[in-house]
Amino acid sequence: MDYIRYGGHFLIGIRGPREDAVDIRKQIIEFCERRFGIRLDNSKVEIEHITRGIHFLDHIMSRRVIHPTLSYTATGGNVVSQKGAGTLLSVTASLQQCIRQFRRLEFVKGDKDPEPLPCTPMLYSGQAHTNSQRNKLLETMADWYKYADNRKKVVGFCAYVIRSSLAKLYAARYRLKSRAKVYAIASRDLSRPLRESSNNSAPEYSDLLRVGLVDAIEGVRFSHMSLIPSCDYSPFPRNWVPDHERLLRDYIRLEDPKFFCALHRSIKRDGLILPPDEISEILWDFKTLGVLNYKLSEERETRKDCAS
Repeated sequence: MDYIRYGGHFLIGIRGPREDAVDIRKQIIEFCERRFGIRLDNSKVEIEHITRGIHFLDHIMSRRVIHPTLSYTATGGNVVSQKGAGTLLSVTASLQQCIRQFRRLEFVKGDKDPEPLPCTPMLYSGQAHTNSQRNKLLETMADWYKYADNRKKVVGFCAYVIRSSLAKLYAARYRLKSRAKVYAIASRDLSRPLRESSNNSAPEYSDLLRVGLVDAIEGVRFSHMSLIPSCDYSPFPRNWVPDHERLLRDYIRLEDPKFFCALHRSIKRDGLILPPDEISEILWDFKTLGVLNYKLSEERETRKDCAS
């Protein structure tokens, strides 16, 4: 049995018959109700075979049967090609779940109609700030689907929705009639400045940027499929441990008095200083010497170090 947990979501993989999975599900429901007071039912703890696809954290994990062609050199120097059979673990991003998330954020009309809506929450923000905020969302989604086989497809869809949503917003804000006119002026990644056609007396954007009165406009990420990174198939190192689990283990070890005392002795032995002790020394120096004398003493020490 394998156990995977991410926040409040957990997945248990069982190598065995379905009866084992049913028994473990019963134990989980009883444990959660007895220990945490949480009442779960069978619909919340689903059982699914991996060949049909398991939904977990907006991804679908399944096992596919592949038939690769194996080539080898037989006796006599003849090259023989033969069909083989094997299984491959497939992790794909759920496009339907991605559309549902966009609907909750009011980027699209509905689950079955993924037509982008104008990004009204950014109505009163500048073009540079709006593009920057949407790029952060795109980068987060690209990292979230880092290990999905269809990463390019789903991230490309996310970029299309966000870019179209911004184009509709800019069309309404700058009194342009369509997204096509917005793209014609601001380019495909919306990196060129837009302004109202009625305000001809306004200074040029390049002049305002030169004197530092406006921010540089960042183009919307992943405007072309070639700019979207592919799936990361690099294997994890041996005995790999996630960062959050490593921190949790270190915290548990610090609760051990023996380990904490040994760590404290090693810090003193190596001539290091603990952060609380350093803060206490700084506060004491400020109280006794004053801010000016403290800065002068720091400058003298810096000169001595440079001279040595």
